[in-house]
Amino acid sequence: MTSKPISVQSQWVGSYRRRMAVSLERMYENALDWAHLPHLHSDAFAEIDLIDAGPWGWRATLTPALANGRSETNSYTLQLTLDRAHRRWISSTLDGPNVGSEIWTHVFEFGERDIEIQADFFVPLIQEDHKDRVGHAYRKLYKQLYDEDEGMMLGRQAALDAQTLARQADPVAVDLGSVAEIAQRLPHDFDWAGRPWRLGMEDDRWYAYTLLCPHMLGSLKHAAAVENVVTCPWHGYQFDVRSGECLNQPSCRLADPPSIEVIDGRVIAQG
Repeated sequence: MTSKPISVQSQWVGSYRRRMAVSLERMYENALDWAHLPHLHSDAFAEIDLIDAGPWGWRATLTPALANGRSETNSYTLQLTLDRAHRRWISSTLDGPNVGSEIWTHVFEFGERDIEIQADFFVPLIQEDHKDRVGHAYRKLYKQLYDEDEGMMLGRQAALDAQTLARQADPVAVDLGSVAEIAQRLPHDFDWAGRPWRLGMEDDRWYAYTLLCPHMLGSLKHAAAVENVVTCPWHGYQFDVRSGECLNQPSCRLADPPSIEVIDGRVIAQG
């Protein structure tokens, strides 16, 4: 798959630069991850419908999030073309509003987990006195998107690192506290076997579930369970916290939890 050249009528309206303590691998992973857009970036995107995807990139129809409600007339087709040889990707608007606009993002690698990106914004048929305003709008949007993306990439890398250490650890029983203490502060978060878990109670029975989404290790720490269902903020995967079942992707399920026992008035998590 090759990128199409910028239209001769397109004009550069500005750039956005950002240095991040993430790896090139995480950055490419993020660029190819079309599915996170309406979940992690819900302020910017209401919906995405995939048309095609592969190692070359992806093409999809995007519906922007609008303050006054969703409007199908504002949907547009976006294609992201990854060019690993030149450490860049090109996001091209193929139809809809701003058709012909392109964003060229280059990555500069300074270390194993030290990169800088530069996104250059090109817009067709723009009046000279509008360039600064449009460039400012692009920079503002990209700062917001990368604030969210950087948090996701750092969180995923930390979870991957912790997972590596967890494989080397033997699960041991953990004393969570007395029944009276724990009952007063439910839900209660704890660590066991190198993973974060959340303890709850229903119908006088204790249960626990992992605070890591099995899809890409997204954190569920700030995702409240509603009617026993927790939703991952990265990609919208929903899980029944009692069974571990994924409600919108049958092949995915939460990790098996530790057994929760009450021994001599103490709540114990064990294998």
